[in-house]
Amino acid sequence: MSNVSDPYREFLRRTRRSREFHERSRKSTALEVVGTVDMPHPVYIAEGSGSRVVDVDGNEYIDLSMGFGCHVLGHAHPEITAAVSEAAALGVQFGIHTPCQQPLAELLCEAAACADLVMFCNTGTEATMYGIRAARAHTGKQGIAVFEGAYHGAHDGVLVEAADGSPRDRPAAAAMGWGVPEAAVEQVLMLPYRHEAAFDLIRGNRGRLAVVLVEPVQGANPTLDCGDFLHRLAEVCREAGVLLMFDEVITGFRLAYGGAQEVFGVTPDLAAYGKALGGGLPIGAVAGRADIMRRFEWQKHREQQDKVFSGGTFGGNPLTMAAGLAAVSRLRSHPELYDRLAGHGRRLEEEIGRFCRERSLPMQVLTARSMIHLRFQRGRIVSARDVDRSLAEAEREFYTRLMLEGVLIPGDHLALTSTAHTDGDITRVIEAVEAAASATRGL
Repeated sequence: MSNVSDPYREFLRRTRRSREFHERSRKSTALEVVGTVDMPHPVYIAEGSGSRVVDVDGNEYIDLSMGFGCHVLGHAHPEITAAVSEAAALGVQFGIHTPCQQPLAELLCEAAACADLVMFCNTGTEATMYGIRAARAHTGKQGIAVFEGAYHGAHDGVLVEAADGSPRDRPAAAAMGWGVPEAAVEQVLMLPYRHEAAFDLIRGNRGRLAVVLVEPVQGANPTLDCGDFLHRLAEVCREAGVLLMFDEVITGFRLAYGGAQEVFGVTPDLAAYGKALGGGLPIGAVAGRADIMRRFEWQKHREQQDKVFSGGTFGGNPLTMAAGLAAVSRLRSHPELYDRLAGHGRRLEEEIGRFCRERSLPMQVLTARSMIHLRFQRGRIVSARDVDRSLAEAEREFYTRLMLEGVLIPGDHLALTSTAHTDGDITRVIEAVEAAASATRGL
């Protein structure tokens, strides 16, 4: 169906109930989901199972969003849903201590090389926020460094991007949207991704930097050829007396059971987690060295400067802990599942990549095992900052046509597979990509 002359009109025809939901929702809701979800109008999902979701109009899609990375085992995995049901029957939330956190914390400490201790919160955004706060308390310094093209959550401290027109080797930090205080931006040193100049900038700012925060695999630029860069980054941070924090919100329990730390053999001082760790329910976690993490035990510290405050009614709640324990336990006991996930990325990269090269299409397939990104780009890609805006309309049409083919990749177009995706699903995705690309104007 990708060969229809007007894909947007056909999309509207198929999703009339979703359009009606959207029109009603706009009367009371300022924002329903994250603002990066880009469609002609929102599609409302009614149910999901395994690798598939069904919208309110009855259209079925092979889902490659997977809750933006939460569902490594697929939608509605029976072990996870059973665990949540059992936990809910005992009470959904207490606020005070329960025995629910310790089993999942032990698994995370076992899996993550950096993790002596763990603190649970509610989102990946909270995890990076708390990690930065602990790093500042531990070092006595205020500055943080992030890399161009990265995303570390929605709190003021990291809502920055490389300013347009700033030099590649010394990118300037700019607020990512209105409402971010200038004082927050001033605390951020923007670093060029996979560039030698990044190391010089860290050394030159060692006196003010508490922590360097990095996605070991960038969500917008997934690749596995960044291992040498991460090793050097860890060395430079250690020499400069600056803490290193991995943002493993996407990579944790997705690239491997031990996340990017296992894949690349690099151990940071701190790591932030979310998504897959919670088995599909809201979760965040900070893990790291004991001397840093014990600062969260603020009630035990006599001196004010040693305390790091954290709070949240739902952190470590029983339902999330049950879902996370079920998901992580399944991944731990079935390491072969990671071979399946890696196979998805290999096939998509090889077969779609070959199709694009044979037809000289300005599309490239970047993969890091089950993280897949179709980049509409000519020339070499180094970071997520490399964007060819001249292809924006063609890209939008392509993804609309892909939905008409029954494949869903919304948002910032990072595709994520699950262990529920079959070989047949991957074949169908390849066929859909080829059909959509062939029909898209401007490619």
